[in-house]
Amino acid sequence: KKGAMLCKEIEAVLRAELKSEVYLLTQIIPDLKEVINQETEHAEASDDATSEARQARLNYAFRIFVRTMSFHFSPLVLCLDDLQWADTLSLNTIELLLSDVQNKCSLMIIGCYRS
Repeated sequence: KKGAMLCKEIEAVLRAELKSEVYLLTQIIPDLKEVINQETEHAEASDDATSEARQARLNYAFRIFVRTMSFHFSPLVLCLDDLQWADTLSLNTIELLLSDVQNKCSLMIIGCYRS
């Protein structure tokens, strides 16, 4: 019962902050569909939206997700492997998470790479 209540609480926080754009998170974290009720319509990207605007929406959604998860599971530890293959956008996302001053909970990112 406790796990189900926690899932509902996490879903409520994500939906309150992200509205229908919570769909963006389920696209990059498929297991999140176990927590997020998918009955709601997802936000469609408009044809005039630039790639920068879409990336900004995704960055915002991911920051909210990490804040929410680090609040419920503190300290939150993210292990990222094979960072030698990371592209610029991925590295920028990591930097964004590390520099998020609004996240008041503990977050540790462990990065692994081959040289």
